[in-house]
Amino acid sequence: MSGSGRLAGWAVAAVAVPALLAAIGLLWVRAPAPVVPATAAARTTATGAPGSVSPTPGAAGEVGARVAAMLAAHPLLFDGERADLRPATAATADALGALLASAPEATVRLVGHTADLPGPPRRAVELSRERAAAVAERLVAAGVAPSRITVEGAGDADPLAEPEASRRVEVFVGALG
Repeated sequence: MSGSGRLAGWAVAAVAVPALLAAIGLLWVRAPAPVVPATAAARTTATGAPGSVSPTPGAAGEVGARVAAMLAAHPLLFDGERADLRPATAATADALGALLASAPEATVRLVGHTADLPGPPRRAVELSRERAAAVAERLVAAGVAPSRITVEGAGDADPLAEPEASRRVEVFVGALG
């Protein structure tokens, strides 16, 4: 084979081999599953309605619907084994606090969650409660009366499809009564 023939062969191989490997790789790689938001859109009740904001008649119900929409767009998510607020989570908590401060008839129950953690289950419950408490602190700083806020930790008892989405705080809005 002449020098130019070998060069042409190498040029074809240099283009064809990576293209072939990329095509084979596409057969093995599946598109990642979408991250399920840790909000009202993440789970549904038996009626098919969003599950993280309870239906409440009147003004509190309207606030609950606004909270659900807010959290669908910007969920309250956390990193790994941490309870400190991400910047985006802090911004959402501040906006949530402003909304709830303008609706003094609304109560709020914050339920923290974790993904599967190493160690005793007690640690997952503690971390999930710490996450809910961190959100509660932001709500109080925004003007929501502490007496209107309930904080709970569910641990890893209610995971979502993705660990990232499981590390969340859910918000349930109700009416004072």
